[in-house]
Amino acid sequence: MDFAIYLRQQEVRDKTIKSYLATVNEYLKWRNGIPDQDELITQLLLLEFKSFLKTVRKNHPKTINKKLAGIRKWLEFLLAVGKIKGAIQVKDEAISELERLKEPKYLDKDEVREIRKAIEKEPNDFLRDRDRCMVYLMLYLGLRQEEVINLQVGDIIRTSGKQKVIIREGKGGFYDELPLDSVELRKALDQWMEQRSNSKFASNSFLFVSRRTEQAGKRAVVKMVERIRKTSGVDFTCHQLRHTFGKRIIDETGNIKKAQELLRHRHTASTEIYTLHRREELVGVLRKLDDVI
Repeated sequence: MDFAIYLRQQEVRDKTIKSYLATVNEYLKWRNGIPDQDELITQLLLLEFKSFLKTVRKNHPKTINKKLAGIRKWLEFLLAVGKIKGAIQVKDEAISELERLKEPKYLDKDEVREIRKAIEKEPNDFLRDRDRCMVYLMLYLGLRQEEVINLQVGDIIRTSGKQKVIIREGKGGFYDELPLDSVELRKALDQWMEQRSNSKFASNSFLFVSRRTEQAGKRAVVKMVERIRKTSGVDFTCHQLRHTFGKRIIDETGNIKKAQELLRHRHTASTEIYTLHRREELVGVLRKLDDVI
């Protein structure tokens, strides 16, 4: 049986399959460069490959661990088809506590205000309405870039009492429904839908269309960020918009479980990084103690 077929039978996502196959090919290319090596894979070889990723490839520990996850799945396949006779194990690369708890960069109120102002300065009506809607989905609902560009028109539910955004295949392939409660986001969606109705791709299923194609893809998002950066003077990424949403949820509610639900994190540990305060915030708190002690 082919490894890719094995993965598809387990309903592994295409993107993950591609990543796993790339890692296996990287391993095989590395192994074939080792003279007098008859075994396909052994624990010693796997440890040496891990060292190769770290010292030669200079891969980040998180990248190494993602690749090891692909190798483990391949080992599972090899064992199932009888290519190896026993389990082979290798530990993940250790991630320092400092790296594990590193706080994501988020935008402050002034930066958000400048980004919003920059969007409104866009002279092209189509781009302005589309940029606003894309940015607000990340900023006010915490959507990931890929989730935004894959939204379908039918994923936006605006019926009375049931206003929501459907994420049919988020990170990890998870389905979710998010409440569409933000007034700003609703207005942005309404403005975009009106603009979109005049597009030659108005009948297409994707929510975000391009002026030239039926779907606005990653390139369109890259150009959008470049436009807004240039006008606003704020250096930001799409993921920082999502980080800003997560930080605000924590700041406003203090409820990690609620933030975890809205951010759609599988593990609470992924959400806890939003509870870490920036150094300047801590300094400000310490300074205020002078007034009360």
